[in-house]
Amino acid sequence: MPPSSGELWGYQFMPSTIVVDCLLPTGIIIPLSCQRNWKLEEIKGNLWREIKKYPLHHKISEPSSYIFKSVTTDATVEEFYDESRMLCDLRLFQPMLKVIEPHGNKIEKMINSEISQAVGVHVQEFDTIKDPEVQDFRRSIMQVCQKAFDEREKAGRRSQALYAFPPDTEASPDLPRGIDKKLDKGCLIINVRIMNSSPDDPSRRTAIRVHWSEKPEDLVEKTLAKQNKARMSPDHGIVDSLRFNYVLKVYGFDEYLLSSCPLSQYRYVRQCILRSETPELVLMPMDRLLEKLVTAIFHMPSYVKRQSHQTDRSTLNLWSIDVPVRLTVMHATYVNVRDPDQIFVRVGLYHGTEVVSAPVNTKAVSGNNPKWVEILELKISVPDLPRGAKLCMSICAITKRKKKEDSCMIAWCNVSMFDYRSRLLSGKMSFHLWPAPKGYNELLYPLGITGSNPNTETSLEIEFDKFSHPVVYPDMATIEKYAEYTDKMAENPKIRRRSNENSIDKDFEKAIADIQEIIKRDPLSELSEQEIDLLWHYRKECCSLIPGSLAKLLDAVKWNSRDEVSQMTVLLKEWRPVNREVALELLDCKYGHPFGRSLAAKWLNESLTDDELLKYLLQLVQTLKYEPYLDNDLFKFLLSRGLTNKKVGHYLFWHLKSELHDPAVHRRFCLYLEAFCRGLGHHLRVLIRQVDALDKLTKLTDALKEKKDEGYKERLKFLMEQIAQSDYLESLQNFTSPLNSGYTLGQLLADQCRIMDSAKRPLCLVWRNPDAVAEDALLNIHAAIFKNGDDLRQDMLTLQVIKLMDSLWRLHGLDLRMTPYACLATGKDVGLIEVVRKAKTVYGIQRQAGKLAAIQVDSTQLFKWIKEKNKGDKLKAAVESFTYSCAGYCVATFILGIGDRNPDNIMVSENGQIFHIDFGHFLGHFKKKFGINRERVPFVLTEDFKRVIAFGGVDPIKSEEFQTFQELCGRAYMILRKHANLLITLFTMMLPTGIPELQSIDDIGYLRKTLAVELKDEDALKYFQSRFCEAHDGAWTTKFDWFFHSVKHM
Repeated sequence: MPPSSGELWGYQFMPSTIVVDCLLPTGIIIPLSCQRNWKLEEIKGNLWREIKKYPLHHKISEPSSYIFKSVTTDATVEEFYDESRMLCDLRLFQPMLKVIEPHGNKIEKMINSEISQAVGVHVQEFDTIKDPEVQDFRRSIMQVCQKAFDEREKAGRRSQALYAFPPDTEASPDLPRGIDKKLDKGCLIINVRIMNSSPDDPSRRTAIRVHWSEKPEDLVEKTLAKQNKARMSPDHGIVDSLRFNYVLKVYGFDEYLLSSCPLSQYRYVRQCILRSETPELVLMPMDRLLEKLVTAIFHMPSYVKRQSHQTDRSTLNLWSIDVPVRLTVMHATYVNVRDPDQIFVRVGLYHGTEVVSAPVNTKAVSGNNPKWVEILELKISVPDLPRGAKLCMSICAITKRKKKEDSCMIAWCNVSMFDYRSRLLSGKMSFHLWPAPKGYNELLYPLGITGSNPNTETSLEIEFDKFSHPVVYPDMATIEKYAEYTDKMAENPKIRRRSNENSIDKDFEKAIADIQEIIKRDPLSELSEQEIDLLWHYRKECCSLIPGSLAKLLDAVKWNSRDEVSQMTVLLKEWRPVNREVALELLDCKYGHPFGRSLAAKWLNESLTDDELLKYLLQLVQTLKYEPYLDNDLFKFLLSRGLTNKKVGHYLFWHLKSELHDPAVHRRFCLYLEAFCRGLGHHLRVLIRQVDALDKLTKLTDALKEKKDEGYKERLKFLMEQIAQSDYLESLQNFTSPLNSGYTLGQLLADQCRIMDSAKRPLCLVWRNPDAVAEDALLNIHAAIFKNGDDLRQDMLTLQVIKLMDSLWRLHGLDLRMTPYACLATGKDVGLIEVVRKAKTVYGIQRQAGKLAAIQVDSTQLFKWIKEKNKGDKLKAAVESFTYSCAGYCVATFILGIGDRNPDNIMVSENGQIFHIDFGHFLGHFKKKFGINRERVPFVLTEDFKRVIAFGGVDPIKSEEFQTFQELCGRAYMILRKHANLLITLFTMMLPTGIPELQSIDDIGYLRKTLAVELKDEDALKYFQSRFCEAHDGAWTTKFDWFFHSVKHM
């Protein structure tokens, strides 16, 4: 463990008592004995009592006139304005505190201090960055923050409540198909508890019958009327006047029914209907809710008033310079290559992932102090450069093995040809290169992000052509004039822009039908030359008649042609909004046109509700890495939504913060987080509490990993001792759960916490729910697993996609009882996982039943366990839940290629629902033993599962229930095929994560295979049915693998 990672330099934990040297403004040092858990206000109080014993004490003013200042473990001088912070949380380099009088704007410094705590970096350092793009972005983005803040406050307490407690509703008010069967003539019963009523009051819990389309205010009115009737006060006038003075709350959670929409549109109520459960709500006075709200004040930082960077008055239009694009490769430094190898530089121009100028190489030179000073001329003229052009460069090594010469990339960098002010790169520039990705065999890396590596070791100096004035990309007016000119030229029958345009079928209706077929194809499918020409020829018809063709049309543009780029840019201005699938696709790595990306963000902002946005937020944060500039419409869209909806903001914060360990996006995401935090107001402190709690848990698990040689009892004793300390109790209790902003984690139940068995020593932590009473066994506690050492991003992506699959099935009236539990990566290899209550692993059930079941000989025990937990009439519902959920996970794990499906990675809840956990392998990256695939079936469908589906039958495959199960799987598969493009797009958008099993487009090709995107529906269903047969016919191979797993863990 590095010495800077603990509470004090060189120490994991600060001693319980420590002497702190306090340096006074008078120059006197007072050694003060302090407790590690003392807050700064306590230290200041004790220090001022000690001051009276020392000379010059009369020169010292009141304590409120001073703050403490010290050097922290990251070698930063920090001023401490928040005096509620504990000594052990300051991360001091040495136990020294300097007493100073604060200078400058105290309020702004306090805000900067809070933002620094939340983000984990000192934001005042941004003031020293000389990059004009950074400074201009920090100033301009404050306008978005101000606008969002005003929106949040415009309706006073009402809009504040909607921000703090956003209604969790489904997108459509209409009921999904089939759900009406679970209602009684369109009605349901809702239990309403009356807040502040005594336990002896018979009306404490009132059952109200409502129609699914009734609204929360209708339920409030019915509840009040029933209460009044019980009290012999049937005054309907009073009831009607009071109904807006009350609000309904979901029992056990910080979730309120604030929106005037059908009760069944609230996700909680709809889930209860689907599960045949009775919704539990609480009726409380509106004033009680409003008391929780805090009035915020937006503080505009002083740097906004500083003068912005002045642009050059004299510029040259890009299109006025008719010369080829040239650059001079000068030299490289600190190239990590073996002495005998020679190296060369390779450069190419790309637009997204499309080549706009073929790569060219320098001559090869020795890797020792390499110099080239070589001019490279690219096969594109300056006027033909598109606005989104990027230069991809790399240093490649030539190796000779067995008389064969090979080349491999050893370092790379991508840079936009135009800066954020649309100016072409010019003059000498030094680029710091990134190491080549593992397993990547190409010589350029266009999938990589743009920008230099902050690690300045390997660098490459390049000189671009320099002109008399800065060269600027044309403005929209100039582009429009040129596009109009090229359109007129195209009308001349003697001019043909594309050589094979004459061969295009002029039958309009047939052409439109062909284009309709083209756009149905998945995002990874390639267009033929004929299809490219067809799309371009009918581009204006696509704009007016088929807006969903935009992604395919952009694929058809020749991005190295000024004529086509101009016409496409003008066409984009007229383009009608596209659906969300196409808009999401336009934000992935393929599309580099800034205007196109801006439009995609705009359309998503207009079409997505906040709840729909949450489905794709993980991907949208990742695609921020593909934005060429800090100031972009995608981030403005996400920032605005995050500042007007606390739930969206909660996950936006953690998705950004979890990426800060990546040097490629560290500065960018720090700046995004700073902007977000400046617009938060009071809620920033809620996030700081979460950050502090996770920091404590990280330090604790780091210490536990170092005690790996000690026994479990010793490690558990250490855990109990640490969390019993007051600083841990204060940090780990009564804060909002990072997993779900609607959960409050109350008292930490130390006696129920434990250290789990895996190598990384994860912690299973249990908190009391302060919002529920003890009679509700499932609501009265919250449990989560804290992991330190495992990359949870793959699990998070898999669970997000499974949750999306579940919503797609429900959209088609199919409820497969999925359990996509919460999972959140909060930092590098750090995160939280929700614990599903009342559930056991399949292996745990088998091991409990005896050795024969544990070694996979007895396949009846799983059904017996479910039968034991569901007596009588409950068994039928439990087996149905198992059957439906098993079908859902069979299809989901098959499509996603989930590997390592051992009985410890599959769980069953007591109500019969089966679900999978631990998604360490996906997209067909199955485990191998001695070069042989351990998993030889498409998905897990063992004899144990078939026995449950067939109600314990001896020959389950011949049972009617199993035939129904097979049909259910086929139906679920075909529904997902209809949304294949969306699933493929979501994985493509996740390419910049750097997840080991999601490195390239080839990895995503696995989804094309399992979704059978190139087959017709009938053939695709036959394909799936054949894979289904492989799964149950080859179930013995799964049991064989499970046998060895069981023997290993017995």
